[in-house]
Amino acid sequence: MALLEYLMVYTESGLPIYSKCYGTFCKAAFKNPELLSGFLSALETIPLTMGDGMSLDSVRMGSTEMRFRKALPTGHSIVVGLSEDSPEVAEAVFSSVDEVLKNDRFQSADWNHVTSVIMDDFKQALLESALPKALHDYGGFKDECALGDQCPLHTTAVESRTQKVWSAIKGKYATMRERMARKQM
Repeated sequence: MALLEYLMVYTESGLPIYSKCYGTFCKAAFKNPELLSGFLSALETIPLTMGDGMSLDSVRMGSTEMRFRKALPTGHSIVVGLSEDSPEVAEAVFSSVDEVLKNDRFQSADWNHVTSVIMDDFKQALLESALPKALHDYGGFKDECALGDQCPLHTTAVESRTQKVWSAIKGKYATMRERMARKQM
């Protein structure tokens, strides 16, 4: 039975909206969700540069089979990591995430300036409704990451943007400290 190891939803520009590891993939993958989403979005665009309507359906990362899908008309990308290659399980997850994205609440959202309220609603729709429904016939949905929401491969659009802001602030502060130190010499 294929287990859901990983799920990522990101915008056309590569901004991770939701990224979470649910199983052993957490131990074997990137520790930075932004780096992973950048890598996966770049990987997904390689066939597009080759022309002839090529697309990337899946790639194996360690023991996890990663499957890709564009959600239309929103343009979001969805990546599903499974413990084994199972196109029907991936399709069920793709459809359920696509349904959530088509909800009026989320279809009109500006994902570049998303609020924590919208993000919490999106996360709740995924975890409490969409994924359990999609995986009901395939052994159910469980978060088996021992670290839960503290998993290094867990982020939302709000957390991602907050991290970037704090990084920028830390960088400015470090530059100011260097200038002050030079002036004191």
